[in-house]
Amino acid sequence: MKYIIDTDIGDDIDDAFALDLALKQGVDLVCVTTVFRNTRERAQIAKRMCGLFGADVPVYAGYGDTLNGGMATNVRLCQWTPELEGYAPDNSEAEEAVDAILNAARRYGQGLTVLALGPLTNIARAIEKDAAAMRSIGGIVMMGGDFRNHYAEWNICCDAEAASLVFSSGVSVTAFGHEVTSRMRLTHEEQAYVFSMKQDAYHAYLAELSRLWYASKPAGWRMVLHDVMVVRYAVDPLYCRMERAPVAVELKGRYTCGMTVNLSKMDNYRPGDGMPVYYAAEADAGEFISYFLSGIGYCHAPVQRPPRERGEISQIIRIREE
Repeated sequence: MKYIIDTDIGDDIDDAFALDLALKQGVDLVCVTTVFRNTRERAQIAKRMCGLFGADVPVYAGYGDTLNGGMATNVRLCQWTPELEGYAPDNSEAEEAVDAILNAARRYGQGLTVLALGPLTNIARAIEKDAAAMRSIGGIVMMGGDFRNHYAEWNICCDAEAASLVFSSGVSVTAFGHEVTSRMRLTHEEQAYVFSMKQDAYHAYLAELSRLWYASKPAGWRMVLHDVMVVRYAVDPLYCRMERAPVAVELKGRYTCGMTVNLSKMDNYRPGDGMPVYYAAEADAGEFISYFLSGIGYCHAPVQRPPRERGEISQIIRIREE
């Protein structure tokens, strides 16, 4: 399977550790594309990470503006450092990032999965440009939304129109919502280890990005591994329990715009409303955090999760194929 990571790396720190996991697990990356606001600086961060790791992965700066426009795209990122001036994305125009997604879709078809870690603008523009090519891919695995609570999650509400287009496009969507990802939170002790990593230049850079992120937050803030869940799913799809439901994206309302509405919970739901979304329903936070920490060298015994029964695996496969 080939993968594209579409990310808003450079704000919250979980994007960097999602890319870190992809690199360490040998995920076969066609490219990385960046999205939302200052996409050039985001691409520079991703480019430096890949370079320090020793991975030759193309990085394209995508669209900073939303589908409807009006977004400031030159805001400096909290994780920017002067060294990034020595790194440049592999494109000059945002549309080239969309073309990179589409070229991969046409080449690999079902053998391509897009891992979407930020607002869905780039992916929506790819669908607008060639919906058939995007519908041919293996699917989109994304962090975004909330499928249990009345909550307008960041990645969706930042470009709700793009999310609505993606969810209604016919492309297979698997989502990790805030109600599950928000539980993947490090302790202060674990976080202190991340801030002090210095095994090599690559890990020292991850530590620097983490400290810059922390300095931009209120005192006592803790790291949450939202996006890391998406990348782990690419290499270990059985680590969490998944469910399926018809979902629509709300596009109106001062407080409700950007909500992902699980229509199966609505009394007025009509068959055919919304689009089916496969979403994370449950994951063991202790096991997941131990998995993450072991990948960055933290001296902590990993939690062993019990093997799944064959019937449970078959049930997951059946749901996925429906």
